[in-house]
Amino acid sequence: MAGSGHRGLSRGALIRQRAKARFVGRRAQLALFTENLSKDPLSEEDPAEFLFHVRGVGGVGKSTLLRQWQEAARRADAVTAVVDENDVHGVQQALVELARQLAEQAGPCKEFDKAVEQFQREQAAQGEPMPVEGEVSVSSRVVAQAALGAASLLPGAGVVTAMANPDAAAQGLDRLRSASQARARRRGAGGDEAGVSRAFVAELERLCRRHRWVVLFFDTWEQTARYLDGWLLSLLEEEFGAVPANVMVVLAGRDELAEREWAPLRAQVADVPLEVFTEAETRALLTARGVTDPGVVEAVLRLSMGLPLLVELLALARPHTVEEVDAGGDLADVAVERFVQ
Repeated sequence: MAGSGHRGLSRGALIRQRAKARFVGRRAQLALFTENLSKDPLSEEDPAEFLFHVRGVGGVGKSTLLRQWQEAARRADAVTAVVDENDVHGVQQALVELARQLAEQAGPCKEFDKAVEQFQREQAAQGEPMPVEGEVSVSSRVVAQAALGAASLLPGAGVVTAMANPDAAAQGLDRLRSASQARARRRGAGGDEAGVSRAFVAELERLCRRHRWVVLFFDTWEQTARYLDGWLLSLLEEEFGAVPANVMVVLAGRDELAEREWAPLRAQVADVPLEVFTEAETRALLTARGVTDPGVVEAVLRLSMGLPLLVELLALARPHTVEEVDAGGDLADVAVERFVQ
């Protein structure tokens, strides 16, 4: 059958292949990351970078670059995961999403899943309202009655259990639970959430034995840092266990990293600032999108000011005349509508 030589490529692979072919600009940044993937993280002369920070104004192409980096990482036998503000409203939620994506590529993260389930059970138990003074909780009453009933089966225990008061035993259990919950609150919200992080690091170690790299991408860091900044610093300082050398972390956001908090690791951060497109990059993108009329190209250059997202939106609107570009608002509406589609 004609074309049978392409049976090995899936539709998704073809889409990624074409997207790569159409990718314009940021070639230097793509080459930087691709070269880093080929390096040895343990090399003394030229070790691979393990911590990247991509930064720049909104619309400058950070997320697009991250997608290209992720594709490059997978070609280099890496397992990858990416989260952004849509996935992150707390540490546990972020880790669950990262683990889900890693599992899709490398099999279940069983120990991590167990740790999450245990943590959630403890959270649910701590969330049970404590009874008012003089009453006992249903769960403590059931436990006390079961324990006393079991004890009555032991030789010589009949007299003791007959004297025991189930309500008094249940109240004792409630006091113990209340004290335990108070200690958990003093340790900080989330109880033993560190246990989930330790299990996550253990999964990273397992994956790193089987793959050249594990790359974790954190997009829209200007938003997700409020939940993850302290956690990531703790991770890199190995508070949750030894982090394998072939774990790579990529942050992308609008702002500089917090100066004080990141001071100990500042020298380890590979800073990748993104500027607006040069004129040559803008022209190349427009050509790739089929916008070639010299007057239209000049008009897009003026209106977009080299901001990649705006160049892309204007190109998607397929303007044919300078007047269409200079119309501004109408063309922008068309561009946004086509971008959403």
